[in-house]
Amino acid sequence: MSVRLATLLFALMGLWTSGAKAYCPSYTPASTAGGKNCGIEPALGKNPTVAEWNTIFTIVSEGPAAWGTNGPTAKSLKRGCNVPTATTEVPPLFPCNVLKAIAMAESGWQQFCKPNSPSSAVGMPERTIVSFDCGYGIGQVTSGMRVGETPDFDRARVASDATYNLAAGTRILRDKWANTSCVGDRLPEVVEHWYTAVWGYNGLAYSNNPNNPNLTANRKPYNPKNGGSYTYQEKVFGRMEYPTSPAHWSSVAVAYPDRAKMSASSGNPGAIPEPNCEGPTSCVGKRLLHRGSCGGDGEPSGAGGFGETSVTTPDGGPRTSPGLVTDNSDLAPEDPGGCSVHPRLPLSAGSVVIASFMALITLVRRARKRRP
Repeated sequence: MSVRLATLLFALMGLWTSGAKAYCPSYTPASTAGGKNCGIEPALGKNPTVAEWNTIFTIVSEGPAAWGTNGPTAKSLKRGCNVPTATTEVPPLFPCNVLKAIAMAESGWQQFCKPNSPSSAVGMPERTIVSFDCGYGIGQVTSGMRVGETPDFDRARVASDATYNLAAGTRILRDKWANTSCVGDRLPEVVEHWYTAVWGYNGLAYSNNPNNPNLTANRKPYNPKNGGSYTYQEKVFGRMEYPTSPAHWSSVAVAYPDRAKMSASSGNPGAIPEPNCEGPTSCVGKRLLHRGSCGGDGEPSGAGGFGETSVTTPDGGPRTSPGLVTDNSDLAPEDPGGCSVHPRLPLSAGSVVIASFMALITLVRRARKRRP
């Protein structure tokens, strides 16, 4: 009995350590030749600490006025959708909560890491994380990063500079905001109003439609520890709600749109009424909207580009509650597609190991009781 138990114990320990393996591809122009043809070599560098990342997120959330020459140029944002706010052009500002959750889903907050794929990169020193389809750095910037492409930003800095990379990815998100229909009153300071822009960051595909029957039925807000089949934007929103480390940012229970009011067969939902549902598939319970903030990570609660801007309903009443975000740096990135290009590790494996380990302990105790 003891030999079998020991064997099982070591097997479980092996499963635990293999499941914790870090995600760090670093493809090069040479290793993608004849395929995606990445155009820029990975750069050597040291990944920022969580505290350093939080400072970078605060800067980038405040747009080009804050990042200056440390990021590319970015056009203004449309604010308001006449329900009731009139449409105006405003300087580009971004909810810190959304940026942090997207970056966690894309790269696990990695600009640089020690590569474990492809085989030609294994053993190399810490350098830019580059996915197999040429997504670079923390924002997994893909557009403009292949051979022959000539974007209006500095491709070498996307690979070598964490702030510049995050700003470039944020500009892509800005473009998704500009090219998708209104969510609610389309206020950039409201976290939930970025729902379709986040969807677009991964691709306006039917796979991200919450009515897709291939998704987990009766989905509650996504919890990275539990996994499940969710849309990309649901995973980003769920990460905001389920913190793993308060050092990254604090939890906020975001509201979801009513999927019954979206197209059931399209990859582009069109205009979406004000989100107020408790989860991706249930509107039985209601939730408030949330104003973006970098607070909860050492920054003032009004930081993140929006100060203390209030948000009101058409009748003049308040419709937001303060809400911040926390996420997990050691979770694997999200599923492939659009700007998110990575295979997801089976995050539920840890739960299986723990349950098996507890069962093992029970067997040991029973074996001891049976001894004469």
